[in-house]
Amino acid sequence: MGPSRYVNIFIEPNPNCPEGCSQRFQAVGEPRTVRRIRYSPGAGTLVECLVEGVSSADGGACPARAVSVEDSGAGTVTLVYGGDWGLRLSPSGGGPSLGEPYLLVDDDDILE
Repeated sequence: MGPSRYVNIFIEPNPNCPEGCSQRFQAVGEPRTVRRIRYSPGAGTLVECLVEGVSSADGGACPARAVSVEDSGAGTVTLVYGGDWGLRLSPSGGGPSLGEPYLLVDDDDILE
């Protein structure tokens, strides 16, 4: 078995993610770029969203990535992460964009 690989999420408080975040995940797959996901903002609803990373350089977009990571309770789960200001989710049907530091989703929720 090769050396363990980790994804470190460190988001300082910013306009996209006011609370910031610091997490570390053990990767068990190769990262890939993602553009569309199904996202649950709560109450069991799923919304199709465009997803992109947010960069502190200018608050602009950068690629969002997904990778399989270990999850102590569920085996593996897919981590979606973006820039150093987190992720921006834009609902495909319209509505305000949402900021998240990262997401843990089922791989079936990655659409593109």
